Amino acid sequence: MDAQIFQEAFSDFRGVLDQAAKPTRQYNRQTDKPLYKPDHARFKLVIWFKDGNTRYYYSFDHVTYKDGVFIDEFEGLKKLIRLINKYEGTYKNAIIYANLDEKKEVKGNYNCEVFKSNIYNVFKMNEAGQFSNKGKNTIFDFRRVIQLNKYRI
Repeated sequence: MDAQIFQEAFSDFRGVLDQAAKPTRQYNRQTDKPLYKPDHARFKLVIWFKDGNTRYYYSFDHVTYKDGVFIDEFEGLKKLIRLINKYEGTYKNAIIYANLDEKKEVKGNYNCEVFKSNIYNVFKMNEAGQFSNKGKNTIFDFRRVIQLNKYRI
């Protein structure tokens, strides 16, 4: 596929990919603490590693500012794509699924593929996925995905 056609087709996710490619700040994390698993997450990342392990990661959609707590699903997706970039070369497949329920509970059904990357670093994105601003919240427009019936890439 021609690169220009590819960029035009997926212009909605271009900002996510560009921002996810930027390096993040490094923190000294204590390794003895258990990993936090949220109760509500719009996106779930599944990584199948070359050594046979499979890991699941959830997006953290709540962002705390001095004005309060807001939902930023764009930022949550961006962090999951950064995680894929971090593990580059060690996995066979990595797929980010979206939960299309209103409540977006972690126990819910993540049945919509949003982003897919393979061992050859070839990625695909769901062209039906878009983000919209509702006040200070950045929300994934899951109703558009349902309307266009684009669950698979």
